[in-house]
Amino acid sequence: IRQAAQVLKKGGLVIIPTETVYGIAADGGNEETVKRLYGIKGRPEGKPFSLHISDKGKIEEFAADIAPSAYKLIDRFWPGPLTLVLKAKDGYHPLICGLDKTIGIRMPDSQVALRLISWAGVNVVCPSANLSGKPAPLNFEQAIVDLNGAVDLAIDSGPARLGVESSVVDLTGERVRVLREGAIRSADIEGEIAGKTVLFVCTGNSCRSVMAEAYMKKR
Repeated sequence: IRQAAQVLKKGGLVIIPTETVYGIAADGGNEETVKRLYGIKGRPEGKPFSLHISDKGKIEEFAADIAPSAYKLIDRFWPGPLTLVLKAKDGYHPLICGLDKTIGIRMPDSQVALRLISWAGVNVVCPSANLSGKPAPLNFEQAIVDLNGAVDLAIDSGPARLGVESSVVDLTGERVRVLREGAIRSADIEGEIAGKTVLFVCTGNSCRSVMAEAYMKKR
C-alpha cells in the first residue's frame, strides 16, 4: 500500500480494491495523469471522475452548501457504497469538478483503499477498472484483463466484497435524485432522508426526558 501511495504521488495509476468493484486510482489534481486515465478508460472528457476520501470530515474541504440530507446519508452509509454529488467549492481543478460545478465524493469501505488514500496525500479519483462499455471488474483477474501494462501497479486483495457499484445520489437541487441505484436501494436512501431524529433534553429532573422519549415512541 505504501508503494502504491508513492506511485500515486508521482502521477502513476494504480488498480485498487474497494468493497464494490476494483478501480483505477489516480491523482485527480495532476492534469497529465487524469488525461492518461481518460485515454485508458476510453471515457469522453468533460465527464469527471468521483473523488474518494478517507475521512468523512474531508467532504467540507471540497463541497459547498452541503444539505442536511447529505449528512444523514453520510452518517448512515459512509464508509460504504454511496457516491454523493454535491456543489463544489470554488477553485478546484476542472478535471475533478464538472462543468456545472458539481463534485462526486465517496468514502469506500475498504481498509486497503482508505489507507492508500490517506498515505498518498493527493486528491484521489477512482473510476472502475474497466474500459468504457465493459462490466466493472469484481476481482483482480478481471481488472487486469484489459489494463495489464496500461497501469503502473495493481493490488490484489481478493474478490470485491459487494460486487456491485456504488449508488449515486444528486443533492445539488431542491429534490434529491438517485442517479444510479447500486449497492444501496433507492428506498433505503429516500427513507433515511425522510427520517428525523428527536432529542429530548431535560434541564431539571433527569427522568423527564426519558419519560418524554417513552411517550413519543408510544404515540
